[in-house]
Amino acid sequence: MSAIAVLQRGVAAAALHVNGSEPSDRDRHPPPVGSREPTCFIVRVEGELDAAVLPEFSAALERAVTSSFRAVVVDLRPTRFLSIGSASALAAAKERAALDGVDLRVVAGRREVERVLEVTGLRPLFRFYSSVQDALEA
Repeated sequence: MSAIAVLQRGVAAAALHVNGSEPSDRDRHPPPVGSREPTCFIVRVEGELDAAVLPEFSAALERAVTSSFRAVVVDLRPTRFLSIGSASALAAAKERAALDGVDLRVVAGRREVERVLEVTGLRPLFRFYSSVQDALEA
């Protein structure tokens, strides 16, 4: 079983669980410059990222990348399994993000997840971040 959450991160973070609920208008648009509103989307995956949750993961990535925020952090630290299909979805989201001027950052760390990124040849697409905080500050 997996849980996928989309968070907006700034001074305060508001969780938007990906369960069919729609973000509010406030969540759809970036905050004004100098605002203390959230400035980054975080997609956090807990558990196994396999074919059963791939559609939900892809939808969360799409929503985050098209959110008008300049940065998206994908937190895979609590992810125990990453399927090749999910790794491919991550690469496709990175490509889409780049076209839209969004910096997609991945925080992994578990050997199992890093191995899939390496075996699929996708690891070089993503800079290594040791923590979500490091990815947010980059």
